[in-house]
Amino acid sequence: MWHLPEMQVFIEQVNTAEDLGNFGRAIDDMARYLGFEYFALSHHARALSNNLLQVSNYPSALIKQFAILASPSDDPIVAACEKTIVGFLWSDIHRLIILSERQKAFLTELRDGGLGEGFTVPIHLPGTCVGSCNFVTAPGKSIPSSLFPVAQYVGALAFEVGQRLIRNGKKHDGTEPNLERTAPRLTSRQLDCLALAAQGKSDADAGQLLGISGQTVHHHIEAAKHRYGVATRAQLIVHALFDNQLAFEDVLNRHYLERPLNA
Repeated sequence: MWHLPEMQVFIEQVNTAEDLGNFGRAIDDMARYLGFEYFALSHHARALSNNLLQVSNYPSALIKQFAILASPSDDPIVAACEKTIVGFLWSDIHRLIILSERQKAFLTELRDGGLGEGFTVPIHLPGTCVGSCNFVTAPGKSIPSSLFPVAQYVGALAFEVGQRLIRNGKKHDGTEPNLERTAPRLTSRQLDCLALAAQGKSDADAGQLLGISGQTVHHHIEAAKHRYGVATRAQLIVHALFDNQLAFEDVLNRHYLERPLNA
């Protein structure tokens, strides 16, 4: 379900990408491994005034068409991202928002442009949605629900790394970083709770394993989210893996808590 060996390879590839070109190719490889034909990773235009992240392998004719014709208010995918913090299918957008005629036309244009079913991962910071990652099939192909969790993590990781490349000046020309970021440090107990959450444990199950209440587990994870300034557990797990505070061995090891508990 987790595709963790492939995820580990993907993380290594994007972490060592020297520019957005190599970065985009790594996302393309992972998307195709998962069975998707296309991807699009982007900041939403109103989120930031400059240094916008835009990486995609959409058909070039479609990209040019929407660059000329579409306004943000016409894009139902962006509008739906404002309503949820979890990934959603494009075929379910009508469940999240009331579609205008222009938004219906936008989705029709995507289909006419050669795109099939899409799965969108919204990227939230507290109080706002700043971007999204879309994974799209070829026309007529469905997306198994078993792919939703791994697509959610891949999308969140891709956005985090791409944002850092943009922020550090590593664009398509591979220029050197000019800005460093210091990762916030999570406590041992926060990491214990996060490792179990990454394994798919509920707060109640994690609390039972740790000898604390499920509510306390929830508070530890919320505190960790606050330290990173992220809105979802998926984003938190990605940050912790990226910053080497959480190891893949912790996520893969089902006997994680047979070692002595952290204080």
